[in-house]
Amino acid sequence: MEIQEMHATFGKLQDRTLTLRPGLNCIYAPNESGKSTWSHFLRIMLYGLSTRDRGALADKNRFAPWSGAAMRGQMDVADSDGTRLTLSRDTRRATAPMGHFTCTYTGTADAVPGIDGQNAGEMLLGVPREVFERSAFIRQSALAVDSDAELERRIAALITTGEEGASYTEVRDRLKKQLNRRRSNRTTGQIPALEREIAELEGQLTQMDSLSRQAAMAQQQMGDLSRQQQELQTQQALWQQLQRQEAAKKYAEARDTAQTAAQRVEWLTETAGALPEEAELARMEGQCAALQEGEAPLRQAQATAQTARAAYDAAAARCAAHPLYPNDETACQARLDAITAPAAPPPLLPILGTLLAAAGGVCAALFHLAFIALALCGVGLAVIGLVRHKRAVAAQAKAAADRTALKAQMAEYLPLRQQLEAADDAAQQADAAAEGLAQIQRQQLLTLLSLLQPYAPTAADLGGARMALAQLRRQKNALADARQAARDAAMRRDLLREHLPEGPLPDAEAPLPQPTVSLEQVTVRLPQVALLLQNARSQLDTLTGQLRSLGSADDVKAQLVQRQQEMTQLLEEYDAVALAMEVLDEANTTLQNRFSPALGARAAEIFAKITGGRYQKVLLSRDFSLETDSEGAQRSVQLLSQGASDQLYLAVRLAICDMVLPEEMHVPLILDDALLSFDDERLHAALDYLLEESKHRQILLFTCQKREGAYLDGRKNVTLLTI
Repeated sequence: MEIQEMHATFGKLQDRTLTLRPGLNCIYAPNESGKSTWSHFLRIMLYGLSTRDRGALADKNRFAPWSGAAMRGQMDVADSDGTRLTLSRDTRRATAPMGHFTCTYTGTADAVPGIDGQNAGEMLLGVPREVFERSAFIRQSALAVDSDAELERRIAALITTGEEGASYTEVRDRLKKQLNRRRSNRTTGQIPALEREIAELEGQLTQMDSLSRQAAMAQQQMGDLSRQQQELQTQQALWQQLQRQEAAKKYAEARDTAQTAAQRVEWLTETAGALPEEAELARMEGQCAALQEGEAPLRQAQATAQTARAAYDAAAARCAAHPLYPNDETACQARLDAITAPAAPPPLLPILGTLLAAAGGVCAALFHLAFIALALCGVGLAVIGLVRHKRAVAAQAKAAADRTALKAQMAEYLPLRQQLEAADDAAQQADAAAEGLAQIQRQQLLTLLSLLQPYAPTAADLGGARMALAQLRRQKNALADARQAARDAAMRRDLLREHLPEGPLPDAEAPLPQPTVSLEQVTVRLPQVALLLQNARSQLDTLTGQLRSLGSADDVKAQLVQRQQEMTQLLEEYDAVALAMEVLDEANTTLQNRFSPALGARAAEIFAKITGGRYQKVLLSRDFSLETDSEGAQRSVQLLSQGASDQLYLAVRLAICDMVLPEEMHVPLILDDALLSFDDERLHAALDYLLEESKHRQILLFTCQKREGAYLDGRKNVTLLTI
C-alpha cells in the first residue's frame, strides 16, 4: 500500500494537508509542530480511534482539535494492486470521535466492498492493529519491542510451518484460564466456589439449632417488651390528662389576664384625655431640651455683660478723677495748641539806643553840649529795649512749662480715655449678645407654650413646660406599655387556645390520679421499648425466614454429598490441565529454539549494517529480550549506550517487519524521530538501509533534525518535505 495524501483536522492540525510520494519521504518539522500528530493521524485513519480509553491521555482527548472543531480526516492511498482509494473519517456524535467511516474509489462516491471502519487497516495492510503498531509503526520513544500474541503467532508461523495458527501464548493463556476457572481465581474459580458452597452447607446444619434457640429467645423478649409498652402507655395517658388539665388552667389564666389588660387600656385612655401624637410630643420635648441647653449660654452671656459693665464703670471712675475729664483727645489737643508765648522783640531798639547814646556823647564832646540830650535819649531807648526783651523771654519760659505740664497730663489721661471707650464698646456688645440670646429663648419658649397649650394650658414658663411634658410622656408610656401588655396577653391567650387539646377539657380543679413514672422517663423509655419490640419482632421474622430457607437437615446433607462429588471431579480436571501446561512449556522451549535464531539472525544482519559491522550477532528470546555480542563478549542491551540501544531495537523492529508484514501488501514504514540518538556515521548507515528498503515499500521518516534531509538531498527515490 502507498499513502498519497492526508488531510486532517486533528489535534494541532487544523485543516492541514500532507502530500507524499513513493519511496523515502523525509519529513522535517521542529518539535511541537505536528509531526508526531501526523503519524498518529495515519494510524487512526487506518485502524480507528478507541473510545474505550479513559483519562486525559486517551487518544480522543489528546488529539481533540485545538480549534474546538470536530475531529475529521481523509487519506488517499493506492492498494497493493494500484487501485486508488479514499478513506474518510469524521465525527457525527461527540461520544464517537472519527466514528463515521467511508472508503470509496478515489474520485467517485462508490464504496469499496468489504472495507469498514473496523477492518480497514487489516484489509489494506494485511495485519491487525497490534502487529502494525509493534512492527511498522516505529517511534523514538517506543523502539523497544514488547510481546504480543498476534506478533508471536506470525513470527512462529513464518519460522516453522509457514501457516498461521494458535500461538504458544494463546494456548497457554487458555490453559491458564482453565486452571483459573477451577482454582486460581478466588472470585470466580469453580473449586473455591465449591469449597465455599460446601462450607455453607456444613454451616447450615449448625445454624438450624442456633436459629431455633434465637427464635425462642426473641419470642420471650417480645412478651416482656409488650408488657412494658402497655404499662408505659398507661402512664403516658395519665400524663396526657394532667397536661390537658394544665393546658385548660393556663388558658383560663391567660384569658383573664388578657381581659384585665384590655380594661387597663380603656381606663388609661379615659383618664389621660387628649394626648399628642408621638411625633408632636417628640418635637415639643426637643424644643424643651433646646431651651434647657440655651439657658447656660444665656447665663454666660449675661455674666459676660455684667462683667463688661463693671469694667466700664471702673474705667469711667478713673477718667472722672482726672483733671482733664471730660475732655476728649481733640479738646486736649486744642488746649495744648492754645498755650503760646509772645515772640521776643528783636534787639534793634537797644542797639539803636546804644548807637544814639554813643553818637550824642561824641558830638557833645566835640561840638556842643546840645548833643548830650541825644545821648540821653539813646540811653533811654537802650534801657527800654532791654526791659521789653527780658519780659518776652520770661513769657516764653512760662508757656513752655505750661505745655510740658499739659502734655504730661495728656499722656496719663488719653490712655484712660481709650480704655473707657473700649470698655464701653465691650459692654455694649456683651449687652447686645445677652439680649439676643434672651430674645431667642423668649421666642422659643412662647412657641413651646403655644404647642403645649392644648394639653397643659396652665404652663407659663420653662419649668411648667418641662413638668407638663414629663407628665405627658409618662401618660403615653404608660398607655403604650398597657397596650403592649394587652397585645401580649391576647397573643398568649390565642396561642394557648390554638394549642388546646381537642375534645372536652377536664375541670381545672378536679383531682386526677397521679402517675407513678415521671414524664421524662415515659417520654424516653416508650420509644425505646417500641423500637426494641419492633427489632425483636423483625428479628423473629428474620429467624423464621432463615429457618424456612434452610430447609430440612436431610436436604442439606444430600446437597453436601453432591457438591463433594463435584469437587472430586474438578480436582481431577485441574491436575490434567496442569499436566497439559507442563507439556506445552516443554514444547514451547523447542519452538523458541527454532524461531529465535532466525529473527536474531535477521536483526543481526540489519544491526551490522547500521553500526558499520561492529556488532555481528543478536540473541533474541521469545519475549523479545535482547543480548548482543561485541568483540567476542556477550552484552545485555541494558548495558549499551542510548544510541546503540536504539539502533539495536530499530534493527529488531525492521527484522520483525521483514518476517511479519506480508510482502505482497508493501506495508509502509512510519518512523517518528526514530534516528534522533544516532551519531552522524550510524545515521548515514541507517538512512542507506532505509533507502534500499524504500525500493520495496513506502517509508515516512518524520524528524526534528535537518541532518537527515541534508544527507538525502539529491538522492533518487527521496522526497524532502517541510511542515
